[in-house]
Amino acid sequence: MHDSLLVAYSVDSITERLTLSLQPHHGSAPGPFRIEFSGVAAHRFDAPLLPAIVSEIEQITGAKLLCDEWGPIESRSRVNGWPGGWAGTLQAAIEHVERTALHGYLIDSSYGLNGWVLARTVELCMDETVR
Repeated sequence: MHDSLLVAYSVDSITERLTLSLQPHHGSAPGPFRIEFSGVAAHRFDAPLLPAIVSEIEQITGAKLLCDEWGPIESRSRVNGWPGGWAGTLQAAIEHVERTALHGYLIDSSYGLNGWVLARTVELCMDETVR
């Protein structure tokens, strides 16, 4: 995955899925592939410039993600309710992610999109239909 090109992403709030569509770049992968996050509760990508060159995706605990990102989460929650009623306080949010088995995934790129996803699982899928 390292140095692959992120060419698209999509979010489906009904199925709680977030998909990153990637293409190989400089031999980084044998072919096009997707990163599928399931059980997505929240995500944030500031300035999502595409295509992006993905460096890595790091899994951390949901509680750590919330503690590290609480300032922006709290301010957005007050303004528009994002990411949901479960994030009224930091303690309530931590209890929610622990009860629902959510993990934090930090997405880093050397160019373009950076951010995070709060989800239950992540899976890498080869996909010949991505071009």
